[in-house]
Amino acid sequence: MPFRRSFLPSTALLLVLTGCASMQNTLAQDLAEERIRTCSYIQGINIKRVEADGRVWASYQADNRSAFSAWDQCMQKAAVEQAKGRTASVAPPPSVVAAPTAGTLTESANGVPVWKPGYEWAFQYESPAGNGKYVWSVDREEPIDGVPHYVIKTGTREIFYRKADFASSRETVDGVIVVKHTPSRLNYVFPMTVGQAWDQTILEERPKDRQTDERVDTVTVEAEETISVPAGTFKTLKIVRRNKKTGAVRYEMWYAPKVTQWVKIRENLDSGVRVRELTAFRLR
Repeated sequence: MPFRRSFLPSTALLLVLTGCASMQNTLAQDLAEERIRTCSYIQGINIKRVEADGRVWASYQADNRSAFSAWDQCMQKAAVEQAKGRTASVAPPPSVVAAPTAGTLTESANGVPVWKPGYEWAFQYESPAGNGKYVWSVDREEPIDGVPHYVIKTGTREIFYRKADFASSRETVDGVIVVKHTPSRLNYVFPMTVGQAWDQTILEERPKDRQTDERVDTVTVEAEETISVPAGTFKTLKIVRRNKKTGAVRYEMWYAPKVTQWVKIRENLDSGVRVRELTAFRLR
């Protein structure tokens, strides 16, 4: 009798339920199928299905446990290679990284890029607290107090960005607010140009932790830089957010217009420096 297991790479500390309005694969499914192809040389494993969040259901015969152990190890190794942004021994399908062709990205009247349901960005991160990977997916639009917002979904966490300018308003986990910015935090001011700067005072509330902090920041678009990350090489605008009172850098961010998203961010947290980088994306 075959044994059946759900496989989830141990290196992925955060995986995503990526909503999809069509029958097309999610980015997490495409990456999982790449790992499956990498490990297809191991015989005796029967793939049953791949969930939207990248979980792989597989079966094996009771007397073939050693083959499953080898396959399990291979899948974990392939996940590590993906997290490092390396190409697996079997090339991924074109849908894993689907860059838009010139002129296909749409913008609003004030130059703000338009996100569409199904847009996805995969990231890896490293910090003193650990490392892993996750996927952001544009799930839907939803108003907050009558103001339209994009909702980015990553697992049970949802991040609300104001549609008019990508300002971040709140984050929820299982529908419960865990972070709230009043007013919404301005991450960008479109259209962006080098030398642009703005100040903002926000109240950051973390109800679960019973914390409320006033943040007085200054943000500067410092330079145009071409940088390489696992997802590729991009022309970016480097944005630096500082504590206006102390001058301490909160984060450095590299925003790439080509993918309507940042491709790298270096954050100075209480626990140390956390670096996040884009490993794959899909805009369609």
